[in-house]
Order: sequence, then structure tokens, then C-alpha cells
Amino acid sequence: MNRFKHATIIFLITQFAAVFSAHAQLFLEDLVLYPDQFIAKKIHDNPDINQYYPFVDGHGNYPNLNAKQEFPKKIALISFYVWNNEIVTSNKTLKEFWEGSTWVDSIRGNKLASSLIGYSLESIVSRFDSLGVKIITPNTFTREQHLAYDSVQIHYLSSYRKKVADSISYELCSAVPFRFIKLPNQKLDYDFGNSFTELAKILNVDAVLIIENQVSYTGTLGLINTISMNMYGFNPMNPPAEQNAKKGNRFNEFLLYTSIELDVDAIISQYNENKELKYENYIGYDRLLDLMIDQLYRSYVERTKILPKKS
Repeated sequence: MNRFKHATIIFLITQFAAVFSAHAQLFLEDLVLYPDQFIAKKIHDNPDINQYYPFVDGHGNYPNLNAKQEFPKKIALISFYVWNNEIVTSNKTLKEFWEGSTWVDSIRGNKLASSLIGYSLESIVSRFDSLGVKIITPNTFTREQHLAYDSVQIHYLSSYRKKVADSISYELCSAVPFRFIKLPNQKLDYDFGNSFTELAKILNVDAVLIIENQVSYTGTLGLINTISMNMYGFNPMNPPAEQNAKKGNRFNEFLLYTSIELDVDAIISQYNENKELKYENYIGYDRLLDLMIDQLYRSYVERTKILPKKS
């Protein structure tokens, strides 16, 4: 009997894995049926950053984490938002782009983003705490810190907005009370990273964290497609006495520590033919972030083992 039960469990797990790997659209709440290891296999480092190596003196776009070793002890979660890459090419407002989804409201802001962070924030804080890390959010900022947070200017090497009119705002992509800080198209965008140098000092943190949720609305389904988690921190090396003007030799004060992604493609809402909301559930989302945080930590540790180049 025990052998039969064991074989049945193995069979079910195998079937779950086969369906998941085939990119079938499952309900988010159904992912609770999957063991951690199957979901963890879907979490990967951003491939754009794996081809780079740090330099021993700290110049360039990639930090010499071998000189730092210790994972950041205090991190500020500064942006949590939902996004779809087709927004910028549509040239529509957010309300127009997601019309019928019930996700965007001019009064309540982004209901989806706020629901996701509301459902998972306690778990995020707890998971980082288990790693010996303190997480702070805009909810806990002092008045001085809020002023710095609200006024920080974000710079990009290449703007994600392309030819979008200045009148179109994407602030409603973010959850309350977070600012919308869109991750750069170029992952090792040093202008983007350097934007947070002074803010991190005022917040008294070692690093900042941004979470992006790629979502889509088909008219009948609402889905979470991909979750990205980027952590930026201070350059572990001291700046040189004089800045080298040669291309690639620039010293950057704040850099991308690690970037990971989870491909989900899970259903979170359903609508009938009249586009009326019939189903909405975020059960299991917090677990996905927990597993990503674990991988973020492991990824950082692995990068501390990368020996830097001399020049």
C-alpha cells in the first residue's frame, strides 16, 4: 500500500512538472500543489549580466562583490509595480491600455499592484528577516527620507519611454505608497544605478530593491507572466583619486548587485463575455516571492566567488 501511495505521489509530481514546463496557463492558486523545487527551477539569473566580470579596482558597470562578501544587512524596497512592455508601443494611457481589467482606477490607483504587495509584504519582510536582513519601505520612511525619496531623479542611458508623449504618466503602475521606478531596458545601466546613491545614504541602507510584475490582460483572463527582482548597492571599492575618462573605465558609486526573474504565466483573474470580473485570487504569490528572495541570496553569494580582472 505504501509503495502504491509513493508511486502515485511521484506520478502526480511528474505530471505537474510536465504541465508547468510546457507553459500551460495555470491558476496562480494551483501552484500551491507544486513542490518548491519545481518552481525554483523557473527562477533564473538575468542572462544579460552573466557575461560580465568585475574589475579589481571597482571601475566599470559590474561590482566587485568578491571584495564585499557579506549580503546587505539593510535594504529598502523602493518600487513595486505591474507592467507590460506593449504599453509604450501602444501610446495609450494606462486606463486605456488595461480597459476592462478593473486594474487601474483614477481614485484607488493600481488595484492589482496594491493587492499583490498587500498580500505579500509581511512575507517579504519575514523572509529577509530569516536571512538576517532588515527591509524598509516608504511606509516606514521618516519625513526627511520621504522628501528624498519623492524628489530623487531617475536617469537612464536609454529611456524606456521611446516616443511616448510627456502627457502620458505611468505612475499608476505602482502600488501605493511606492513610486513607479521602471527597471531599465539595459540591465547594467550605470546611470540608473547611480541615481540611488544619495537616496541610499539618506535611507541609511546598504542596498535598494525593485520588484517588477509583468502582467497581461486578454479580455477574458488576467495573468502574471514574469516577476523580476533587482537589487542595487554601493560599489564595494573606494573611488579613485581621479576619474578615468576612457570608455568603460568609469567608476560608478551604485551598481546592480544581482537580477533574477521568475517565469510564471499564471491566471489571477477571469472575466465573462461582458467583461465582468468573475474570479480574482492572489493565493500563492507570496510564496513565489519567498522562493525568489532565497535565489536572490544564493545568486549574490555565488557572485562573491567571481574573481575580478586586474584591468
